[in-house]
Amino acid sequence: MTGPYAHQGRFRIQSLLVGLLAFTLIGSTVILMAVSIHRQNEMLMRTTQQKNFEAARNLATSVNTIKSLMFQQLGGTANYIAEEGLSVEGDSRRLGRLLLGSRMFNGAMVVDSEGQVSVTTPETGYLKGDQLAASDLFPKEREPGPWMSKPFIAPDGHRVILAMHQLTMPGKQKRLYLSGLIDLGGRNVFSDMFEHTIKSGPGTYAYLVDGQGEMLMNAQENRAGEAVPGDRLVAAFERGTLGQRGKQGGTPPPPPSPPPPANGKVGKGAIDGNRQDPAETSHVAILADGHGVETIVGYLPVGDLDWGLVVQSSASIVTKSKHDFLMTQLKWCVPLIAAFLLLSLWMARKLAAPFAQLTAAARAIASGDRAGYPLFDSHWNYEAHHLARAMMMAVQGLQNQADRLSQQAHTDRLTGLANRAGLEDWLKAREGDSTGYTLLVIDIDHFKTVNDKHGHKVGDETLVYLAHILQAECRETDLVCRLGGEEFIAILPGEKMKGGTDLAEKVRIRTESTVSPTGQPITVSIGVAAASPERGFDFERTFQRADEALYAAKRSGRNRTMASA
Repeated sequence: MTGPYAHQGRFRIQSLLVGLLAFTLIGSTVILMAVSIHRQNEMLMRTTQQKNFEAARNLATSVNTIKSLMFQQLGGTANYIAEEGLSVEGDSRRLGRLLLGSRMFNGAMVVDSEGQVSVTTPETGYLKGDQLAASDLFPKEREPGPWMSKPFIAPDGHRVILAMHQLTMPGKQKRLYLSGLIDLGGRNVFSDMFEHTIKSGPGTYAYLVDGQGEMLMNAQENRAGEAVPGDRLVAAFERGTLGQRGKQGGTPPPPPSPPPPANGKVGKGAIDGNRQDPAETSHVAILADGHGVETIVGYLPVGDLDWGLVVQSSASIVTKSKHDFLMTQLKWCVPLIAAFLLLSLWMARKLAAPFAQLTAAARAIASGDRAGYPLFDSHWNYEAHHLARAMMMAVQGLQNQADRLSQQAHTDRLTGLANRAGLEDWLKAREGDSTGYTLLVIDIDHFKTVNDKHGHKVGDETLVYLAHILQAECRETDLVCRLGGEEFIAILPGEKMKGGTDLAEKVRIRTESTVSPTGQPITVSIGVAAASPERGFDFERTFQRADEALYAAKRSGRNRTMASA
Protein backbone atom coordinates (compact mmCIF):
# COMPACT_ATOMS: atom_id res chain seq x y z
CA MET A 1 0.00 0.00 0.00
CA THR A 2 1.31 3.44 -0.95
CA GLY A 3 0.40 6.96 0.09
CA PRO A 4 1.00 9.37 2.92
CA TYR A 5 -0.83 7.19 5.43
CA ALA A 6 1.06 3.95 4.68
CA HIS A 7 4.52 2.76 5.73
CA GLN A 8 6.03 -0.49 4.43
CA GLY A 9 2.58 -1.90 3.75
CA ARG A 10 1.22 -1.09 7.20
CA PHE A 11 -0.83 1.82 8.51
CA ARG A 12 0.67 3.93 11.24
CA ILE A 13 -1.24 3.89 14.49
CA GLN A 14 -1.43 7.70 14.49
CA SER A 15 -3.00 7.65 11.03
CA LEU A 16 -5.42 4.91 12.04
CA LEU A 17 -6.45 6.79 15.16
CA VAL A 18 -6.91 10.11 13.38
CA GLY A 19 -8.91 8.48 10.60
CA LEU A 20 -11.05 6.46 13.00
CA LEU A 21 -11.56 9.40 15.32
CA ALA A 22 -12.47 11.67 12.42
CA PHE A 23 -14.98 9.14 11.13
CA THR A 24 -16.47 8.58 14.59
CA LEU A 25 -16.69 12.23 15.55
CA ILE A 26 -17.88 13.55 12.20
CA GLY A 27 -20.36 10.71 11.73
CA SER A 28 -21.76 11.06 15.23
CA THR A 29 -21.88 14.85 14.87
CA VAL A 30 -23.72 14.64 11.54
CA ILE A 31 -26.29 12.23 12.98
CA LEU A 32 -26.80 14.23 16.16
CA MET A 33 -27.01 17.50 14.23
CA ALA A 34 -29.53 16.00 11.80
CA VAL A 35 -31.72 14.86 14.70
CA SER A 36 -31.22 18.16 16.51
CA ILE A 37 -32.09 20.22 13.43
CA HIS A 38 -35.20 18.12 12.86
CA ARG A 39 -36.30 18.65 16.45
CA GLN A 40 -35.39 22.33 16.25
CA ASN A 41 -37.46 22.66 13.08
CA GLU A 42 -40.46 21.10 14.81
CA MET A 43 -39.99 23.35 17.83
CA LEU A 44 -39.62 26.48 15.67
CA MET A 45 -42.71 25.59 13.67
CA ARG A 46 -44.71 24.95 16.83
CA THR A 47 -43.37 28.09 18.50
CA THR A 48 -44.26 30.20 15.47
CA GLN A 49 -47.75 28.68 15.38
CA GLN A 50 -48.21 29.38 19.09
CA LYS A 51 -46.80 32.91 18.76
CA ASN A 52 -49.15 33.68 15.85
CA PHE A 53 -52.15 32.17 17.63
CA GLU A 54 -51.41 34.09 20.83
CA ALA A 55 -50.95 37.28 18.80
CA ALA A 56 -54.27 36.62 17.04
CA ARG A 57 -55.97 36.02 20.40
CA ASN A 58 -54.52 39.23 21.87
CA LEU A 59 -55.46 41.25 18.81
CA ALA A 60 -58.97 39.75 18.80
CA THR A 61 -59.34 40.83 22.43
CA SER A 62 -58.13 44.32 21.53
CA VAL A 63 -60.53 44.54 18.59
CA ASN A 64 -63.40 43.50 20.86
CA THR A 65 -62.35 46.13 23.41
CA ILE A 66 -62.16 48.85 20.75
CA LYS A 67 -65.53 47.78 19.37
CA SER A 68 -67.06 48.04 22.84
CA LEU A 69 -65.54 51.50 23.34
CA MET A 70 -66.90 52.59 19.97
CA PHE A 71 -70.36 51.35 20.83
CA GLN A 72 -70.17 53.03 24.25
CA GLN A 73 -69.17 56.33 22.65
CA LEU A 74 -71.96 56.06 20.08
CA GLY A 75 -74.50 55.19 22.76
CA GLY A 76 -73.32 57.94 25.10
CA THR A 77 -73.35 60.55 22.32
CA ALA A 78 -76.79 59.45 21.11
CA ASN A 79 -78.18 59.65 24.64
CA TYR A 80 -76.56 63.06 25.19
CA ILE A 81 -78.09 64.44 21.98
CA ALA A 82 -81.51 63.09 22.97
CA GLU A 83 -81.38 64.29 26.59
CA GLU A 84 -80.14 67.77 25.70
CA GLY A 85 -82.50 68.08 22.76
CA LEU A 86 -79.62 69.02 20.49
CA SER A 87 -80.05 69.29 16.76
CA VAL A 88 -77.15 68.04 14.68
CA GLU A 89 -78.85 68.26 11.29
CA GLY A 90 -77.06 70.78 9.15
CA ASP A 91 -74.38 71.22 11.80
CA SER A 92 -71.50 68.95 10.83
CA ARG A 93 -69.11 70.78 13.13
CA ARG A 94 -71.19 69.95 16.21
CA LEU A 95 -71.42 66.35 15.05
CA GLY A 96 -67.64 66.25 14.60
CA ARG A 97 -66.99 67.73 18.04
CA LEU A 98 -69.30 65.20 19.66
CA LEU A 99 -68.00 62.09 17.91
CA LEU A 100 -64.49 62.67 16.53
CA GLY A 101 -62.65 64.01 19.56
CA SER A 102 -61.48 60.57 20.69
CA ARG A 103 -60.02 59.53 17.30
CA MET A 104 -62.18 56.43 17.43
CA PHE A 105 -63.65 57.25 14.02
CA ASN A 106 -62.37 58.73 10.76
CA GLY A 107 -65.65 60.53 10.21
CA ALA A 108 -69.23 60.84 11.45
CA MET A 109 -72.65 61.04 9.84
CA VAL A 110 -76.35 60.64 10.54
CA VAL A 111 -78.38 58.48 8.16
CA ASP A 112 -82.07 57.62 8.10
CA SER A 113 -83.64 54.18 7.90
CA GLU A 114 -83.44 54.25 4.08
CA GLY A 115 -79.71 54.99 4.06
CA GLN A 116 -79.96 58.68 3.10
CA VAL A 117 -77.31 60.96 4.64
CA SER A 118 -78.88 63.67 6.83
CA VAL A 119 -75.66 65.27 8.04
CA THR A 120 -71.99 64.32 7.62
CA THR A 121 -68.53 65.55 8.47
CA PRO A 122 -66.18 66.39 5.57
CA GLU A 123 -63.85 63.50 6.40
CA THR A 124 -66.41 60.91 5.20
CA GLY A 125 -66.36 62.14 1.59
CA TYR A 126 -70.19 62.09 1.55
CA LEU A 127 -72.57 65.03 1.14
CA LYS A 128 -75.95 65.64 2.67
CA GLY A 129 -78.57 63.81 0.64
CA ASP A 130 -76.22 61.09 -0.61
CA GLN A 131 -77.79 57.67 -0.65
CA LEU A 132 -76.14 54.61 0.92
CA ALA A 133 -77.26 51.03 0.32
CA ALA A 134 -79.59 50.12 3.16
CA SER A 135 -78.66 46.43 2.73
CA ASP A 136 -75.07 47.31 3.68
CA LEU A 137 -76.12 49.31 6.73
CA PHE A 138 -78.94 47.33 8.31
CA PRO A 139 -78.55 43.56 8.91
CA LYS A 140 -81.72 41.54 8.48
CA GLU A 141 -81.32 40.12 11.98
CA ARG A 142 -79.73 42.09 14.79
CA GLU A 143 -80.10 42.45 18.50
CA PRO A 144 -81.14 45.81 20.01
CA GLY A 145 -78.25 48.21 20.45
CA PRO A 146 -75.32 49.30 18.27
CA TRP A 147 -73.96 47.24 15.38
CA MET A 148 -71.36 47.22 12.62
CA SER A 149 -72.38 47.63 8.99
CA LYS A 150 -71.04 45.58 6.12
CA PRO A 151 -67.93 46.95 4.37
CA PHE A 152 -68.70 49.19 1.38
CA ILE A 153 -66.83 51.53 -0.95
CA ALA A 154 -66.72 55.24 -0.02
CA PRO A 155 -66.44 58.07 -2.62
CA ASP A 156 -62.65 58.21 -2.15
CA GLY A 157 -62.39 54.55 -3.21
CA HIS A 158 -61.55 53.24 0.26
CA ARG A 159 -63.49 50.42 1.86
CA VAL A 160 -65.22 51.65 5.00
CA ILE A 161 -67.57 50.37 7.68
CA LEU A 162 -69.99 52.21 9.93
CA ALA A 163 -70.49 51.69 13.66
CA MET A 164 -74.17 52.58 14.08
CA HIS A 165 -76.55 53.44 16.92
CA GLN A 166 -80.18 54.56 16.79
CA LEU A 167 -80.63 58.30 17.43
CA THR A 168 -83.85 59.46 19.08
CA MET A 169 -84.95 62.79 17.59
CA PRO A 170 -88.46 63.97 18.59
CA GLY A 171 -90.65 65.03 15.69
CA LYS A 172 -88.80 63.02 13.07
CA GLN A 173 -90.89 60.72 10.90
CA LYS A 174 -87.97 58.53 9.90
CA ARG A 175 -85.64 56.82 12.29
CA LEU A 176 -82.18 58.34 12.40
CA TYR A 177 -78.93 56.56 13.14
CA LEU A 178 -75.76 58.07 14.53
CA SER A 179 -72.84 56.53 12.63
CA GLY A 180 -69.08 56.57 13.09
CA LEU A 181 -67.10 55.86 9.91
CA ILE A 182 -63.98 53.67 10.00
CA ASP A 183 -61.70 53.94 6.96
CA LEU A 184 -60.28 50.46 6.42
CA GLY A 185 -57.70 51.82 3.99
CA GLY A 186 -56.41 54.69 6.12
CA ARG A 187 -55.21 55.52 9.59
CA ASN A 188 -57.68 54.62 12.29
CA VAL A 189 -57.83 53.22 15.77
CA PHE A 190 -57.56 49.66 14.42
CA SER A 191 -54.45 50.40 12.34
CA ASP A 192 -52.88 52.07 15.39
CA MET A 193 -53.71 48.98 17.42
CA PHE A 194 -52.04 46.74 14.82
CA GLU A 195 -48.96 48.96 14.75
CA HIS A 196 -48.46 49.10 18.52
CA THR A 197 -49.63 45.61 19.49
CA ILE A 198 -47.82 43.30 17.09
CA LYS A 199 -44.13 43.79 16.37
CA SER A 200 -43.97 41.94 13.08
CA GLY A 201 -40.67 40.82 11.63
CA PRO A 202 -40.04 40.32 7.91
CA GLY A 203 -42.64 38.01 6.46
CA THR A 204 -45.07 38.30 9.40
CA TYR A 205 -48.19 40.42 9.37
CA ALA A 206 -51.71 40.51 10.78
CA TYR A 207 -55.00 41.28 9.12
CA LEU A 208 -58.76 41.25 9.64
CA VAL A 209 -60.95 39.09 7.41
CA ASP A 210 -64.71 39.28 7.05
CA GLY A 211 -67.12 36.38 6.81
CA GLN A 212 -67.02 36.48 2.99
CA GLY A 213 -63.30 35.77 2.89
CA GLU A 214 -62.21 39.32 2.01
CA MET A 215 -59.47 41.18 3.83
CA LEU A 216 -60.85 44.05 5.90
CA MET A 217 -57.57 45.53 7.10
CA ASN A 218 -53.87 44.73 6.93
CA ALA A 219 -51.20 46.03 9.31
CA GLN A 220 -48.39 46.49 6.78
CA GLU A 221 -50.09 47.48 3.54
CA ASN A 222 -53.47 48.47 2.20
CA ARG A 223 -54.99 45.21 1.03
CA ALA A 224 -58.58 45.92 2.10
CA GLY A 225 -61.02 44.07 -0.10
CA GLU A 226 -58.46 41.53 -1.30
CA ALA A 227 -59.70 37.95 -1.33
CA VAL A 228 -57.62 35.60 0.83
CA PRO A 229 -56.64 32.31 -0.94
CA GLY A 230 -59.08 29.41 -0.77
CA ASP A 231 -57.34 27.69 2.08
CA ARG A 232 -58.63 26.09 5.28
CA LEU A 233 -59.26 29.38 7.05
CA VAL A 234 -61.15 31.05 4.24
CA ALA A 235 -63.08 27.89 3.47
CA ALA A 236 -64.35 28.07 7.04
CA PHE A 237 -65.46 31.69 6.52
CA GLU A 238 -67.09 30.86 3.19
CA ARG A 239 -69.03 28.06 4.85
CA GLY A 240 -70.00 30.28 7.76
CA THR A 241 -68.27 28.11 10.34
CA LEU A 242 -65.94 30.76 11.71
CA GLY A 243 -67.18 34.12 10.55
CA GLN A 244 -70.63 33.93 12.10
CA ARG A 245 -70.20 33.80 15.83
CA GLY A 246 -73.79 34.60 16.65
CA LYS A 247 -75.90 37.70 16.23
CA GLN A 248 -74.23 40.96 17.15
CA GLY A 249 -75.05 41.75 20.72
CA GLY A 250 -75.99 38.15 21.57
CA THR A 251 -73.97 35.33 23.14
CA PRO A 252 -71.70 33.65 20.61
CA PRO A 253 -72.05 29.87 20.30
CA PRO A 254 -68.99 27.65 20.62
CA PRO A 255 -67.18 27.32 17.30
CA PRO A 256 -67.57 24.08 15.34
CA SER A 257 -64.58 22.22 13.98
CA PRO A 258 -63.31 23.79 10.75
CA PRO A 259 -63.82 21.85 7.50
CA PRO A 260 -60.95 20.21 5.61
CA PRO A 261 -58.61 22.60 3.81
CA ALA A 262 -59.36 23.60 0.23
CA ASN A 263 -55.72 24.47 -0.34
CA GLY A 264 -52.55 24.03 1.68
CA LYS A 265 -51.65 21.65 4.48
CA VAL A 266 -53.43 21.31 7.77
CA GLY A 267 -51.38 22.35 10.79
CA LYS A 268 -51.05 20.57 14.07
CA GLY A 269 -54.39 21.70 15.42
CA ALA A 270 -54.44 22.83 19.02
CA ILE A 271 -51.28 24.62 20.06
CA ASP A 272 -51.03 23.02 23.46
CA GLY A 273 -53.36 20.15 24.28
CA ASN A 274 -52.80 20.67 28.03
CA ARG A 275 -53.58 24.40 28.04
CA GLN A 276 -55.82 24.93 25.02
CA ASP A 277 -59.48 25.64 25.48
CA PRO A 278 -61.57 23.15 23.45
CA ALA A 279 -63.30 26.06 21.75
CA GLU A 280 -59.95 27.31 20.41
CA THR A 281 -58.58 24.12 18.89
CA SER A 282 -57.59 23.83 15.22
CA HIS A 283 -56.97 27.60 14.96
CA VAL A 284 -53.47 27.16 13.53
CA ALA A 285 -52.60 25.92 10.06
CA ILE A 286 -49.81 25.63 7.51
CA LEU A 287 -51.12 26.74 4.15
CA ALA A 288 -50.17 28.37 0.86
CA ASP A 289 -50.85 32.04 0.22
CA GLY A 290 -52.01 33.56 -3.05
CA HIS A 291 -48.49 33.28 -4.51
CA GLY A 292 -48.05 29.63 -3.54
CA VAL A 293 -45.69 30.51 -0.67
CA GLU A 294 -46.07 28.30 2.40
CA THR A 295 -47.17 30.27 5.44
CA ILE A 296 -47.80 29.60 9.13
CA VAL A 297 -51.15 30.99 10.24
CA GLY A 298 -52.82 31.58 13.60
CA TYR A 299 -56.40 32.79 13.48
CA LEU A 300 -59.38 33.41 15.73
CA PRO A 301 -62.95 34.73 15.32
CA VAL A 302 -63.53 38.20 16.74
CA GLY A 303 -66.22 37.94 19.42
CA ASP A 304 -69.74 38.38 18.07
CA LEU A 305 -68.62 40.16 14.89
CA ASP A 306 -68.56 38.40 11.54
CA TRP A 307 -64.80 38.96 11.44
CA GLY A 308 -61.69 36.89 11.85
CA LEU A 309 -58.26 37.96 13.08
CA VAL A 310 -55.31 36.32 11.27
CA VAL A 311 -51.59 36.48 12.06
CA GLN A 312 -49.49 35.01 9.25
CA SER A 313 -45.77 34.28 8.97
CA SER A 314 -43.78 33.06 6.02
CA ALA A 315 -42.40 29.56 6.49
CA SER A 316 -39.07 31.00 5.34
CA ILE A 317 -38.73 32.40 8.87
CA VAL A 318 -38.45 28.85 10.18
CA THR A 319 -36.08 27.95 7.34
CA LYS A 320 -33.82 30.89 8.17
CA SER A 321 -33.88 30.07 11.89
CA LYS A 322 -33.00 26.48 11.07
CA HIS A 323 -30.11 27.68 8.89
CA ASP A 324 -28.88 30.00 11.65
CA PHE A 325 -29.11 27.13 14.14
CA LEU A 326 -27.05 24.92 11.81
CA MET A 327 -24.42 27.62 11.39
CA THR A 328 -24.21 28.08 15.16
CA GLN A 329 -23.79 24.33 15.63
CA LEU A 330 -21.05 24.22 13.00
CA LYS A 331 -19.21 27.18 14.53
CA TRP A 332 -19.03 25.25 17.80
CA CYS A 333 -18.52 21.74 16.47
CA VAL A 334 -15.94 22.27 13.73
CA PRO A 335 -13.29 23.93 15.94
CA LEU A 336 -13.84 21.41 18.70
CA ILE A 337 -13.48 18.49 16.32
CA ALA A 338 -10.34 19.98 14.79
CA ALA A 339 -8.79 20.59 18.22
CA PHE A 340 -9.59 17.08 19.34
CA LEU A 341 -8.05 15.61 16.19
CA LEU A 342 -4.85 17.59 16.75
CA LEU A 343 -4.75 16.46 20.36
CA SER A 344 -5.05 12.85 19.25
CA LEU A 345 -1.81 13.07 17.24
CA TRP A 346 0.39 12.93 20.36
CA MET A 347 -2.03 10.81 22.42
CA ALA A 348 -2.31 8.16 19.71
CA ARG A 349 -0.85 5.19 21.53
CA LYS A 350 -2.78 5.71 24.77
CA LEU A 351 -6.07 6.38 22.97
CA ALA A 352 -5.73 3.63 20.35
CA ALA A 353 -7.22 0.86 22.48
CA PRO A 354 -10.57 2.45 23.40
CA PHE A 355 -11.18 3.78 19.92
CA ALA A 356 -10.33 0.43 18.41
CA GLN A 357 -13.01 -1.06 20.64
CA LEU A 358 -15.46 1.60 19.50
CA THR A 359 -14.66 0.65 15.92
CA ALA A 360 -15.29 -2.99 16.67
CA ALA A 361 -18.63 -2.10 18.25
CA ALA A 362 -19.60 0.01 15.25
CA ARG A 363 -18.71 -2.84 12.89
CA ALA A 364 -20.73 -5.26 14.98
CA ILE A 365 -23.76 -2.98 14.80
CA ALA A 366 -23.29 -2.47 11.06
CA SER A 367 -23.21 -6.25 10.52
CA GLY A 368 -26.40 -6.72 12.53
CA ASP A 369 -24.77 -8.15 15.67
CA ARG A 370 -25.36 -6.88 19.16
CA ALA A 371 -22.79 -4.62 20.79
CA GLY A 372 -21.64 -5.72 24.23
CA TYR A 373 -21.80 -3.44 27.27
CA PRO A 374 -19.68 -1.88 28.58
CA LEU A 375 -17.57 -1.30 25.47
CA PHE A 376 -14.51 -1.12 27.71
CA ASP A 377 -13.66 -0.50 31.35
CA SER A 378 -13.42 2.99 32.75
CA HIS A 379 -10.63 4.82 30.97
CA TRP A 380 -8.44 7.61 32.32
CA ASN A 381 -9.19 9.81 29.32
CA TYR A 382 -12.34 11.87 29.85
CA GLU A 383 -13.35 12.14 26.20
CA ALA A 384 -12.81 8.47 25.46
CA HIS A 385 -14.75 7.43 28.53
CA HIS A 386 -17.76 9.66 27.91
CA LEU A 387 -17.80 9.13 24.16
CA ALA A 388 -18.10 5.40 24.78
CA ARG A 389 -20.88 5.99 27.30
CA ALA A 390 -22.79 8.28 24.95
CA MET A 391 -22.43 5.88 22.05
CA MET A 392 -23.45 2.93 24.17
CA MET A 393 -26.60 4.71 25.34
CA ALA A 394 -27.53 5.38 21.72
CA VAL A 395 -26.70 1.79 20.74
CA GLN A 396 -28.72 0.38 23.63
CA GLY A 397 -31.69 2.50 22.63
CA LEU A 398 -31.49 1.31 19.03
CA GLN A 399 -30.99 -2.33 20.04
CA ASN A 400 -33.89 -2.26 22.48
CA GLN A 401 -36.11 -0.79 19.81
CA ALA A 402 -34.92 -3.40 17.30
CA ASP A 403 -35.61 -6.16 19.86
CA ARG A 404 -39.15 -4.90 20.40
CA LEU A 405 -39.81 -4.71 16.66
CA SER A 406 -38.32 -8.17 16.14
CA GLN A 407 -40.45 -9.60 18.95
CA GLN A 408 -43.58 -8.05 17.44
CA ALA A 409 -42.68 -9.34 13.97
CA HIS A 410 -42.19 -12.93 15.20
CA THR A 411 -45.17 -13.16 17.57
CA ASP A 412 -48.85 -13.67 16.85
CA ARG A 413 -50.54 -10.62 18.40
CA LEU A 414 -53.72 -12.45 19.37
CA THR A 415 -52.36 -15.55 21.10
CA GLY A 416 -48.82 -14.54 21.97
CA LEU A 417 -47.49 -17.66 20.20
CA ALA A 418 -44.82 -17.64 17.53
CA ASN A 419 -46.06 -16.86 14.00
CA ARG A 420 -44.73 -18.03 10.63
CA ALA A 421 -41.75 -15.68 10.87
CA GLY A 422 -40.94 -17.08 14.31
CA LEU A 423 -41.23 -20.62 12.93
CA GLU A 424 -38.84 -19.82 10.08
CA ASP A 425 -36.27 -18.38 12.51
CA TRP A 426 -36.55 -21.48 14.71
CA LEU A 427 -36.03 -23.79 11.73
CA LYS A 428 -33.12 -21.70 10.46
CA ALA A 429 -31.43 -21.93 13.86
CA ARG A 430 -31.75 -25.77 13.71
CA GLU A 431 -30.28 -26.17 10.23
CA GLY A 432 -27.86 -29.08 10.27
CA ASP A 433 -29.30 -30.46 13.52
CA SER A 434 -29.73 -34.23 13.19
CA THR A 435 -31.98 -34.52 16.25
CA GLY A 436 -35.38 -35.88 15.30
CA TYR A 437 -38.65 -34.22 16.22
CA THR A 438 -42.39 -34.81 16.09
CA LEU A 439 -44.76 -32.33 14.46
CA LEU A 440 -48.40 -31.80 15.51
CA VAL A 441 -50.83 -29.93 13.25
CA ILE A 442 -53.94 -28.90 15.23
CA ASP A 443 -57.17 -27.51 13.77
CA ILE A 444 -60.36 -26.47 15.62
CA ASP A 445 -63.39 -28.38 14.36
CA HIS A 446 -66.26 -26.30 12.95
CA PHE A 447 -64.53 -23.03 13.88
CA LYS A 448 -66.56 -21.12 11.29
CA THR A 449 -69.69 -22.10 13.23
CA VAL A 450 -68.16 -20.59 16.39
CA ASN A 451 -67.65 -17.27 14.61
CA ASP A 452 -71.07 -17.34 12.95
CA LYS A 453 -72.93 -18.29 16.14
CA HIS A 454 -71.00 -16.42 18.83
CA GLY A 455 -69.24 -13.63 16.95
CA HIS A 456 -65.60 -12.93 16.19
CA LYS A 457 -64.84 -11.76 19.75
CA VAL A 458 -65.73 -15.17 21.17
CA GLY A 459 -63.90 -16.74 18.22
CA ASP A 460 -60.73 -14.86 19.15
CA GLU A 461 -61.14 -15.85 22.81
CA THR A 462 -61.48 -19.48 21.69
CA LEU A 463 -58.19 -19.29 19.77
CA VAL A 464 -56.47 -17.86 22.87
CA TYR A 465 -58.06 -20.61 24.99
CA LEU A 466 -56.61 -23.34 22.74
CA ALA A 467 -53.22 -21.60 22.70
CA HIS A 468 -53.12 -21.73 26.50
CA ILE A 469 -53.92 -25.46 26.47
CA LEU A 470 -51.11 -26.14 23.99
CA GLN A 471 -48.63 -24.12 26.04
CA ALA A 472 -49.67 -25.91 29.22
CA GLU A 473 -49.25 -29.40 27.70
CA CYS A 474 -46.01 -28.74 25.80
CA ARG A 475 -42.53 -28.49 27.29
CA GLU A 476 -40.48 -25.30 27.47
CA THR A 477 -38.21 -26.70 24.76
CA ASP A 478 -41.15 -27.27 22.40
CA LEU A 479 -42.24 -24.66 19.85
CA VAL A 480 -45.96 -23.82 19.59
CA CYS A 481 -47.02 -21.67 16.63
CA ARG A 482 -50.22 -20.28 15.18
CA LEU A 483 -50.00 -20.53 11.40
CA GLY A 484 -53.16 -18.54 10.79
CA GLY A 485 -56.91 -18.81 11.30
CA GLU A 486 -57.69 -21.77 13.56
CA GLU A 487 -54.60 -23.81 12.59
CA PHE A 488 -51.79 -24.40 15.09
CA ILE A 489 -48.63 -26.51 15.08
CA ALA A 490 -46.41 -27.86 17.84
CA ILE A 491 -42.83 -29.05 17.22
CA LEU A 492 -41.48 -31.46 19.84
CA PRO A 493 -37.66 -31.78 19.50
CA GLY A 494 -36.26 -35.21 20.44
CA GLU A 495 -39.77 -36.70 20.71
CA LYS A 496 -40.70 -39.85 18.78
CA MET A 497 -44.02 -40.63 17.13
CA LYS A 498 -45.53 -42.33 20.18
CA GLY A 499 -44.67 -39.48 22.54
CA GLY A 500 -46.07 -36.96 20.06
CA THR A 501 -49.27 -38.98 19.61
CA ASP A 502 -49.72 -39.25 23.39
CA LEU A 503 -49.31 -35.48 23.78
CA ALA A 504 -51.79 -34.87 20.96
CA GLU A 505 -54.34 -37.07 22.72
CA LYS A 506 -53.84 -35.15 25.97
CA VAL A 507 -54.57 -31.90 24.13
CA ARG A 508 -57.61 -33.38 22.38
CA ILE A 509 -59.09 -34.90 25.54
CA ARG A 510 -58.48 -31.76 27.61
CA THR A 511 -60.13 -29.63 24.92
CA GLU A 512 -63.27 -31.77 24.64
CA SER A 513 -63.65 -32.04 28.42
CA THR A 514 -63.31 -28.37 29.44
CA VAL A 515 -65.64 -25.46 28.85
CA SER A 516 -64.41 -23.04 26.19
CA PRO A 517 -65.32 -19.33 25.85
CA THR A 518 -68.32 -20.47 23.76
CA GLY A 519 -69.93 -21.81 26.94
CA GLN A 520 -69.36 -25.44 25.98
CA PRO A 521 -66.42 -27.68 25.02
CA ILE A 522 -64.91 -27.51 21.55
CA THR A 523 -63.15 -30.30 19.68
CA VAL A 524 -59.95 -30.40 17.69
CA SER A 525 -58.50 -32.67 15.04
CA ILE A 526 -54.76 -33.36 15.15
CA GLY A 527 -52.35 -34.77 12.59
CA VAL A 528 -49.01 -36.18 13.82
CA ALA A 529 -45.82 -36.82 11.83
CA ALA A 530 -42.27 -37.58 12.95
CA ALA A 531 -38.99 -36.40 11.42
CA SER A 532 -36.26 -39.00 11.78
CA PRO A 533 -33.24 -40.32 9.88
CA GLU A 534 -35.51 -42.89 8.23
CA ARG A 535 -38.18 -40.36 7.13
CA GLY A 536 -35.87 -37.36 6.65
CA PHE A 537 -35.62 -34.08 8.55
CA ASP A 538 -37.06 -31.78 5.87
CA PHE A 539 -39.75 -29.69 7.56
CA GLU A 540 -41.89 -29.17 4.46
CA ARG A 541 -42.22 -32.92 3.87
CA THR A 542 -42.88 -33.57 7.55
CA PHE A 543 -45.52 -30.83 7.61
CA GLN A 544 -47.16 -32.27 4.47
CA ARG A 545 -47.43 -35.71 6.10
CA ALA A 546 -48.85 -34.21 9.33
CA ASP A 547 -51.30 -32.10 7.31
CA GLU A 548 -52.47 -35.17 5.38
CA ALA A 549 -52.98 -36.97 8.69
CA LEU A 550 -55.00 -33.99 9.95
CA TYR A 551 -57.37 -34.10 6.99
CA ALA A 552 -57.63 -37.87 7.38
CA ALA A 553 -58.76 -37.22 10.97
CA LYS A 554 -61.37 -34.75 9.75
CA ARG A 555 -62.65 -37.17 7.11
CA SER A 556 -62.93 -39.81 9.82
CA GLY A 557 -65.39 -37.72 11.80
CA ARG A 558 -63.24 -35.02 13.47
CA ASN A 559 -62.34 -34.86 17.20
CA ARG A 560 -59.57 -37.38 16.80
CA THR A 561 -55.81 -37.77 16.51
CA MET A 562 -54.34 -39.35 13.39
CA ALA A 563 -50.67 -40.31 12.99
CA SER A 564 -49.08 -40.35 9.55
CA ALA A 565 -48.03 -43.65 8.09
